Amino acid sequence: MKALWATLPFLPLLLTAAPRSFLAHDEGYYALQARWIAQSGQWLAPPWWDQVVFDRTIGLPWLIAAAYRLLGVGPWVAHVPSLVAAVASLLLTAALARRLLGGEGVGWLAAAVLALTPLWLDYAHLASQDMPLLALELLGLLALLRAGDTPQRHWTLLAGAWIGPAVLIKGFMVALPVLALLPFALLERRPVLRRPAFWLGLALGWLPVALWLGLSLRELGLPVVAGLWQKLHYLSQSDVYSAGPLYYLWNLPANTFPWCLFALAGWRGWLGTAMDRSRRLLLLLYPLLMLLLLSAFRTKTPYYGLQLTPFVALAATAGLRSWSSGGHRSARWASLGLGGLGMVLLLAAAVVLSPGAPAGRLVANGVASLAPTPEQFALAAGGLGLAWALVPWCRSSSRRLGALLIGPWLALVLLVQAGLFTDRSPLQRQALARPEAAMALAAGPIAAAAGAPLSGEEHAGLILVALASPSLIPRIGAAERVPAGERVWIRRQELPTGWPVRLQAPELEPWVLAEASGAGR
Repeated sequence: MKALWATLPFLPLLLTAAPRSFLAHDEGYYALQARWIAQSGQWLAPPWWDQVVFDRTIGLPWLIAAAYRLLGVGPWVAHVPSLVAAVASLLLTAALARRLLGGEGVGWLAAAVLALTPLWLDYAHLASQDMPLLALELLGLLALLRAGDTPQRHWTLLAGAWIGPAVLIKGFMVALPVLALLPFALLERRPVLRRPAFWLGLALGWLPVALWLGLSLRELGLPVVAGLWQKLHYLSQSDVYSAGPLYYLWNLPANTFPWCLFALAGWRGWLGTAMDRSRRLLLLLYPLLMLLLLSAFRTKTPYYGLQLTPFVALAATAGLRSWSSGGHRSARWASLGLGGLGMVLLLAAAVVLSPGAPAGRLVANGVASLAPTPEQFALAAGGLGLAWALVPWCRSSSRRLGALLIGPWLALVLLVQAGLFTDRSPLQRQALARPEAAMALAAGPIAAAAGAPLSGEEHAGLILVALASPSLIPRIGAAERVPAGERVWIRRQELPTGWPVRLQAPELEPWVLAEASGAGR
C-alpha cells in the first residue's frame, strides 16, 4: 500500500487526456513505419512507403507495431512503449539510489528528481528510441551491480542480456554505455564476467539481433542492409548535427535545471568524502566517461544527453539531502537564491496575466504554435514561483524539500495536462480534425505523389498528413504514374491541371489532397 501511494505523484506527469499529435521527425517516422509493419505483417525490414530503408534498427517500430496490434492504431498507442520505459527508468533509478546512496526515502527522492527533469519528461512523451534505450542501460547497470552481491542467477543473466535488445533499439550507439561500464565491470565485477550465466544471457540477448540481420541479409542482400553502417558513417562525418565539444556542458545543465545545481553539490561532496571503489566507479567515473564519449561523437543532440539524466538525479539527490538540512552557509544562500527566483517568477506571471499587459501579448506571440495558452504558461510559472518563494521561510528539512519539489511538480503537471509534452503539432492536428477534413480523409485509400526530392520541412508535413489518413497506401511516386480516380497527397506546386482538390488548408502547406484524373496529364 505504501508503494502504491508513492507512485501517485508521478501519474499526472505521465498520464493525460490532452490531445496527442506527433513531432514528425523522428517519432512520426517511427509511428508510420510501425503502422505499415502492423498492417502488412511484414516484420523483417524497416519499411518507408514502398521501399525498404535500413537507416536505423527496427526495435522501436516493432514495439509500436506490437502495441498497435494489441490496442489499435492511434497516437496514444504509439507512445505506450516510451511511457512503459519511462516508468521502468524511474523504478530502476530508485533501485540504484537505494543501492548506492542508502538512507530512508532516497529511492523515491531520486525518482522524483528524475521525473521532474524537463529533458526526461519530454522524452517520456516522445515515441522515440531514447527512453527504451535508457531503461535498458539502467537495467544492465543495476543487474551488473546486483550480480556481484547475490548468487541469484537472473541478475547475472540480465547483466549480459540487455545489450542485444539495446542494439535493436538504438544500433551502434549502445557501444558508448558499454564502454563507459567497462571499468566497473573489469575492476569490480570480473567474477561475474567469468560466470556461464553471463555469457548465456549475452548470447540470448544477441540472438534476436543475429536472426534479424541474418534473415535481412538473406532476403534483401548486403547493399540494402549496409545502410546501417552508412548511416553511422554519415552521422560521424556530417556537420548537420555538429555543435562543438562543449555542447553537453551547457545543453545538459539547461535541460536539467535546477537539479544540475544540486548535482554539482552532490558530486563535490562525493569527491571530498571517502567512498568505496564501486560507488566511485558508478557515480563518478561512469557519467564522466559517458559525457566524454558523447562529446567526442561528432553528432550532438539533446536526446543523447538523456542517458546522463539518471546520474544527474542521483547526484542531485545527494545534494538535496545535504541542502535540506540547512546547516551550513551555502545551503542558506541557496535557499535565499531560490526564494528570490521564486519572487521573480511570481512577478512575471502577474505581469503576463494582467489584462492587456504588453508582456502578455509578447508571450502570446512567442508561444502561438504551442498547445498550452500563454495564461497556462503564466499559471505554471506562478505556481513554481510561489512554492520557491516559500523555501527560505521553511524551518524543517522536510518542508524545505517539499516546497522545492512541489513547485516544479505543479508547473509540469499543468503543462503536461495542457498538452505541452503531447500535442507536438497542434496546428496540423486541428486542421486535420475539422469535419470537412475528416470526411475527405475517410472517403477512401490515399497514396502520395512527389516528383522531386523533398525538403526536410516538406517531408515532415507529409509524415503528419500520412499519419492522419485512416486508409493509407504505402506508395509514393510521380504524379504521372498515379491511376485515374486515386486520391493522393501532393505538393501544390506539382498539382497537375484539372485534378480536383479534396482537402487543403494553410496549416498543411504545401500538401493538398487531390484526386487524379485524365485531364492535365
